[in-house]
Amino acid sequence: MRAEQLLIVAQRFCEVHRVRISNYSALVAAAAAAHALIDGIRIHDNPRQEAASLYEILTKVEALSGHNKEFATICAKIHLAVADGG
Repeated sequence: MRAEQLLIVAQRFCEVHRVRISNYSALVAAAAAAHALIDGIRIHDNPRQEAASLYEILTKVEALSGHNKEFATICAKIHLAVADGG
């Protein structure tokens, strides 16, 4: 998921769970980790590895004022669903 997509998911999640985005940089970092390249070479071999990086960043660098593990889980699942085509 790209940063803009994570932002949309975060906004909806915040509405439902009554929390707020407290660290926009965490969303950007998570997106960057999922789609990271070094010297033009992707560091992840598959969407599962991308989702794992996304999850790891969102749990360690909290983007929301609460419920960060739940948010990270949802984002990883969405990432995998999109990567699988649906």
